[in-house]
Amino acid sequence: MRQIIHIITIILIGAAIAGCGNSAEEQRRLSKAERDSLHRLDSAALKIGVMPTLDCLPIVVAERLRLYDTLNVSVHLRRYRAMSECRKALEMSLVEGAVIDTLLMAEMNKVEEGWLYEGMRLPMKWHFLTAKKARLTRFDQMGDKMIAADGHGMSYQLAQQANDSLGRKKQQAFIIQVEDLAVRTKMLQTANVDAALLPEPFATRAMEDGAKEIPVKQGKPYRCGVVAFRKNAMKSAERRKQQQLFDKAVSIANDSIEKYGRDNYLWMLQW
Repeated sequence: MRQIIHIITIILIGAAIAGCGNSAEEQRRLSKAERDSLHRLDSAALKIGVMPTLDCLPIVVAERLRLYDTLNVSVHLRRYRAMSECRKALEMSLVEGAVIDTLLMAEMNKVEEGWLYEGMRLPMKWHFLTAKKARLTRFDQMGDKMIAADGHGMSYQLAQQANDSLGRKKQQAFIIQVEDLAVRTKMLQTANVDAALLPEPFATRAMEDGAKEIPVKQGKPYRCGVVAFRKNAMKSAERRKQQQLFDKAVSIANDSIEKYGRDNYLWMLQW
C-alpha cells in the first residue's frame, strides 16, 4: 500500500513539474508576443524627443491630458535630459522628431543637406547667468572664466559671443561642454563654473538661488526652438496626418496652460 502511495506521489509531482515547465514556456511565449506587439505599436507611433524645458511643456501636457488619445493619434514621447540626447535620437533614427534649437538644426542639415525639416516653432530662450559668488555683470569680465553651455547650437554660440566681446587683448573665457541641463544648473549654483547658458525653468531656479542674468540679444519675438522632423521618416500620408494631429493637440494644451497658468503644470517637467 505504501509503495502504491509512493508511486502515486511521484506521478503527481512529475505532473506538477511538467505543468510548471509548460506554464513557464507559455509565459515566455506570451511575453515575446507582448513585446512584439508593443514594438509594432511603438513603430507605428509618432515618437518625439523632448527635454524638461518650458518650451516642451505643451507637448508634455498634451500627453498628460490624453489629448493625443482624444484626437486618435498615437504619440510616444521620449524624455531626454539634454539637447545632445535629442540630437543623437534623431541621428540614430530613434524618433521621428525632437525638440532642438534652430541653429542646431541648421548645423545638422549642413552635414546632410535637407534631412531635417522644421515643424512647429517653440518659444525657447537661453539665459546667460553668472554664479552668485562670481560677481560678474558684463561680458567683458569673462576673461579666464568658465562658461557652461552645450557643445553645439544656440547656447554655444551665445557663450562664444561672450568670448568675442573680450577682443584679442584680453584672456579668453573657457567654454565648458555640460550637456545635462540639471547638472549645468547645479554647477552654476555651486560655483563650479562662473557662468552658464540655461533655458527655463532651470534659469528661474538658478536666479532664485542668487544667479544674476546678463541680457543677450536673441531676436524678438523669440522662438528659436523647433520640433525638427526627419524628412525620410515623414514621407507617408499617415505620418503627415500624425504630425497635423500632434500640432493640434499641442495647440489645445497651450490654451489650457494659458487658461490655468503654467505653474499648475510645471511638475510635469520633472524627470
